[in-house]
This record gives sequence, C-alpha cells and structure tokens, in this order.
Amino acid sequence: MTAITCYIRWNVSPEIFSVGQLSIRYYGLFMVVAFLAASTVFYRILKGEGESLFLLPVTANAVFLGTLVGARLGECLFYFPEYYLKNPLEIIIPFHDGKYTGIGGLSSHGAAFAILIALYFTAKTLKKPALWLIDRVCVTVPLAAFFIRLGNLANSEILGTETSLPWGFIFESRGEHFPRHPVQLYEAACYLTVFFVIYSFYRRKRHDTRQGTVLGLLLTLIFFPRFILEIFKAPISEFDMYSLLSTGQYLSLFFAFAGVALLAMISD
Repeated sequence: MTAITCYIRWNVSPEIFSVGQLSIRYYGLFMVVAFLAASTVFYRILKGEGESLFLLPVTANAVFLGTLVGARLGECLFYFPEYYLKNPLEIIIPFHDGKYTGIGGLSSHGAAFAILIALYFTAKTLKKPALWLIDRVCVTVPLAAFFIRLGNLANSEILGTETSLPWGFIFESRGEHFPRHPVQLYEAACYLTVFFVIYSFYRRKRHDTRQGTVLGLLLTLIFFPRFILEIFKAPISEFDMYSLLSTGQYLSLFFAFAGVALLAMISD
C-alpha cells in the first residue's frame, strides 16, 4: 500500500509587483503591517492610561532604530563574527567583490538586545521609568513578531529541517524538491498566542503588578518555546552544524533565564 503525501508546495514569489527598479515585496508589506499593528496596540495602551500620545512616535522611532541596528549587528556578530570582524564595512555596505548583494540577514535576538537598550535611553530622555515604558512596548512585541514571521515565510527564508510530516513545505521557489518543517508558521503561532496571553494579563493586572513583570513574562514565554523551535531550523552557520546547541538556542536560553530571573527579583 503506497503512502499518500500531501506536502504543501510553496512557490510564492517574494515580489508583489515591480515598477522599473522599484519592487514591492511581501516581506516589506508584512513589516509595515507589523509596525502599524504594534503602534495601534501601543496607542490604545497610552490612551487607556491617560498618557501623552507624544510617547507613540518617540517610542516607535526608538524601536525602529533598535530593530534595524540590532538585527543586522546580531546577524553578523552572533552567526558570522570571524568574517564580519575582518570585513566590517560589509555590515552596512551591500556590495561584495564589486557586486551588489543587498544587506541580507537579520537576527531577532540582536533586535531584542538593541530594542531594550534603545527603550532604556528613550525612557530616560522622557523622564519615565524605564521598566514602565519597556513593559508597555512588550505587550505589542509578539504581535509584530507574528507578522514578521509571515513575511519570512513569504520570502522563503528561515528554513526548517527536512521532515516527512504531511504539513511540510516544499520551497519550490528555492529549487527544492523535499519538504521542510514550516518553522516560520510554528513561530508565528507561538507569538500570536503569547500576544493574547500578555495583552490579557496587562489589561487585567496592570494596576496590581510591579514594573518589569510584563518584560519578564515576555522573555520567558517567547524564548523557552523559541529554544525548542530552534531544533527544527536548518543550521545557519558552520558553528551550528557541529555544536551541541545552535547559536539561536544559546541566545534563547540567555533571554529565557533572564526573564525568569527578572520575575524572581521583582516578586521578592
């Protein structure tokens, strides 16, 4: 008896349309949607607490810059440090050997580091408690991450390992003929679930919890599952091929334990 397979053949072009040299891509569209969705939630938080709406554009700029800088530096220094320390200009210059290559590769762990730093200094500038501001931004983060992972799927990037499960994706746009775990969707589902949990917690408990609680919950609920989901990702660097744990797993453990430690500290 022959087994019936029903793998999903993914052959979506990452480009929606192009006009001359200008192209509109799904990843860029999902990034915009992520930014707008997170900004809408943050707006509702500020309005519900009677805070100045001036905090919205200032905080959004800090998050945007933190994401842009941190994600790129994280990709280069966490995953390919030897190469980029020898060729530091290629971190920001999209050319290699005289050919245009674009700036590829972004690290969500690097973005997380940079966003926290950017929000800390933004809070100091605004004369607001840093953990107060960070907590409220953290409510929005999983929702934005959900849309970004959908963008990764549209781009056929952040690939999973090979699988025989019936929901495996065959990324035909990459010239592949075997199914992979759709880790983009695994993570997207995780992030959307965490968003509803944290948003519900914030609405019910914001007056009864200490500053830093939402941050601690976010780090714990995002990065412990992320540690597990990294198992289903294809290796990114040579280090990942031979190490007991991947770079993403080490970084996820760091953030997850930081979340647990923060919750333990503020509960004393």
